Amino acid sequence: MQLTKKASYGLIAAVELARAPEGETRSAVWIAEQYDLPVAFIEKILHQLRRAGLVASRQGRTGGYMLRLPARRVSVRLVLEALNEPLDIVGCLGNGPSCRLTGVCPTQGAWRTVNGRLRDLLDTISLADLRGGAPT
Repeated sequence: MQLTKKASYGLIAAVELARAPEGETRSAVWIAEQYDLPVAFIEKILHQLRRAGLVASRQGRTGGYMLRLPARRVSVRLVLEALNEPLDIVGCLGNGPSCRLTGVCPTQGAWRTVNGRLRDLLDTISLADLRGGAPT
């Protein structure tokens, strides 16, 4: 599994929302400027997180985005799944292309175990855990 830019930027955006004081919003522009990221891409990511129910938005002068749940209840896995990011380390485990070796592959069981542990680990890391990182 290798994180895409969308996954990486989406986690950054979600962490910045987790860092915002309760009741305050962060704009896509503000988040993008903090990390020199493309504003349109951050906006698109935040819209996707909003559609998934992880983020709320507010219009107007003080508008922007905020988490809908406490940061401790939003796992890395939840964010990645909301962004429709693949979490499988090999394509044959998920909804990816089937492999001609499926069913006879001697390594598939090991990959399934690793995959399950990775998902479990991603469930244990919350935005609250990540927000203590580098200050903005």
